[in-house]
Amino acid sequence: MKKIWKMGLLLCGVCMLGVLTAGCGSSLSDRFDEDEVRQAAETMVSQVNSGELESVYEDTFAPVMRQAIALKQLQENLDYVFDKLGEFESFEKVSVTGGQDKDTEEPYALAVLLAKYEDGKAQYTVTFDSAMKCIGFYVK
Repeated sequence: MKKIWKMGLLLCGVCMLGVLTAGCGSSLSDRFDEDEVRQAAETMVSQVNSGELESVYEDTFAPVMRQAIALKQLQENLDYVFDKLGEFESFEKVSVTGGQDKDTEEPYALAVLLAKYEDGKAQYTVTFDSAMKCIGFYVK
């Protein structure tokens, strides 16, 4: 039970940045292209599912995300989730919205992806800044 609590807490920590900046979803800023955001999120999740987490972590995560959680901790948390789901099969639904950080007034893009696995489903929430760096990543 203690391990589950720790993993849940760490996953919440990772998504905290996205939640703090998220507020309510709204229309996508003209600084983003909806298709580009959708493709970036699908590519990121596909890479994570194929075992390329280190590459995603180094190349896609913004520095603030890498400071929020270590690669090893993130891998452990994702392994815990994926062990129950089996192999990735497809994306069932992808939606893209936008918002604006309340403190900095910087726009962000939010992609929500419903992924089908052989033994269940997972919902990914991926938040990107205007440089298309990941500033929020949550899986449930």
